[in-house]
Amino acid sequence: MSKNKVLDNALSIIDKNIRLNHKDISRKIYAETGFCDQDFNKFISVASSGALTLRSYIRKRRLYFAVCDMISNPDKALAFIAQEYGYSDQSAFTRAVKVEYGEAPTELRKAKKEIPDNRLSLESYISNSSRLDSIIERLGADNLSNTDWQYFETFIHATDELGFDTSTCCLISDLSERLSIPFGHLLEQCFEMAIENDQYDEFHPDEKTEFMMDLGIEDDEELQELCQHYNCKWYDLTFVQVTIYRLGIDSEEELERIWKYYDCKWMLGDPYPVTHQMVQDYRSKHK
Repeated sequence: MSKNKVLDNALSIIDKNIRLNHKDISRKIYAETGFCDQDFNKFISVASSGALTLRSYIRKRRLYFAVCDMISNPDKALAFIAQEYGYSDQSAFTRAVKVEYGEAPTELRKAKKEIPDNRLSLESYISNSSRLDSIIERLGADNLSNTDWQYFETFIHATDELGFDTSTCCLISDLSERLSIPFGHLLEQCFEMAIENDQYDEFHPDEKTEFMMDLGIEDDEELQELCQHYNCKWYDLTFVQVTIYRLGIDSEEELERIWKYYDCKWMLGDPYPVTHQMVQDYRSKHK
């Protein structure tokens, strides 16, 4: 028995009955595997890193088969294919093809493009996380302990509720075994740390933003203008350059003369602010 036998069985049921509606396919999956919609949605969530539900997977799979049928049978009417695969009309089928493949059905058929198979595979997403591998392998045998079920449900909770993608959960699972820390406890700690980091970023600006605040630069647009004016990187700018640029002063020497003329003092470590009016008055008196 392969480790993803349960998933493979259900996926094969979908493929064999792809022309049926979602409800009938779900019934067949339950009849042959014992897993209902809600259960199998968890499998799909794991296998697609949370990107798909059972319903959306069936929809994508049905479109794949419809397009393959269309390309393989060039004389088959598009309206008939649309009806055969459960689309309301040819227009609905055409829209679905354009959204998924970026081209109209007639263009795909004319080019005879090879459509990549979009069948899911759990092995494509689950890495070598030993305990998780073992649980997935035994899911179809109905011999999981309560502890294993809790472990698997914790994994699903992390993808559904905590927002971790599947690969991240696998890494945390592997780390929990290496450090002998309960999986659920480590997940919660990682989640809390992620929240704290987001909050830290919110109240602690990055280096560039802090630099702009120190120099009194208002926004990225002004920063870009300053860098272009001085032909330098943002971290090479100085307070004096920003002041000269804003006031239209010719040089650092002129700024220094203005400071001396007004006997500017330093306040709290920063030079006394020079205003446009001060520059105009100075220049009018020193023409």
